[in-house]
Amino acid sequence: MKIKVIAVLMAAFAITGAFAGGSSDSAYTIEVGGSTSVTPLMEMFAEEYAKVRPNIKVNINGTGSGDGITNAGVTYQIGMSSRELTPAEQGRGLRAETVAIDGIAVITNRSNPVSNLTIEQIRDIYTGAITNWSQVGGNNAPIAVISREAGSGTRGAFEEIIGFQGRLVARANESTSTGAIKAGIVQNPNAIGYISLGSVDDTIKALSVGGIAPTVTNVTRGTYRVARPFIVLAGRNLTDESRAFIEWMLSPAGQAVVRRGWIPVR
Repeated sequence: MKIKVIAVLMAAFAITGAFAGGSSDSAYTIEVGGSTSVTPLMEMFAEEYAKVRPNIKVNINGTGSGDGITNAGVTYQIGMSSRELTPAEQGRGLRAETVAIDGIAVITNRSNPVSNLTIEQIRDIYTGAITNWSQVGGNNAPIAVISREAGSGTRGAFEEIIGFQGRLVARANESTSTGAIKAGIVQNPNAIGYISLGSVDDTIKALSVGGIAPTVTNVTRGTYRVARPFIVLAGRNLTDESRAFIEWMLSPAGQAVVRRGWIPVR
C-alpha cells in the first residue's frame, strides 16, 4: 500500500513539475511574429507565462498581420493576426484561435475639439469626401489622414467595418505601426488615425463613434461597433511547447490577462 501511495505522489509531482516548467535544463524558445496590434497583449501573455513556465522564452516580433499569417509555421511557431483570414489564407491549413476581441479606436490630437464622429463621417474622411474639420464641427483646418499600411490587420478590419475597402484617399499617410500612428497624431493637431483600443493612452484622444465611447464595456455589450478579433496562428507541425502556450492563452489565467485591456473570448 505504501508503495502505491508513493507512486501516486511521484506521478502527481511529475505532472505538477511539467506544468510549472519542468527541469531547468529544458529551456525552450517560442518564436512569435505578426500583428503589431496583438503584440502588446502577447507581451503580457509572455510575461505571465514565464511565471508558470520559467524555462520557456517567448520571442515576439511585431511585423504586421500579413507576415504573421504568411510565416506561421515557417519563420514563427505562432503567428499573430488582427484580422480574419481570407479564403486563400484559410486554404494553407493553419490552425487559427481567437484569443481576444479588440476595439479599434479612432484617434485625434488632444487639442482637437471634435469628440464624436459617425461611421458615415469616418468613411467620408478616409475616402476624401470630407477634407476639412469644419465639416464635422471642428476647426477650419484640413484633415491629415493617417492609415496603416496595406496588409495591416488593423487596416483590413477598419476598412471592412467602416465600409471603404480599396478606397483610401490617395493623400493618406500610411504608417507601418501603432507607435508611428500615435506619434503622427501627437505631432499634428489636425491628424486623424486609428489604433487598437488596448493601445490608447493619454497622449492622444479616442473619439466616440455614433455617440458611443470606445471602451471595453461598450465593445463587450456590442454597442461600440468598431471591433475585431485577435488571432494566433500555427502550422501543422506545432511543437508541444507552443501548443501548451496557446492553450494557456485560452485558459482562465490567460483570459484574465486579456481582461486588462481587451475582451476575453472565454
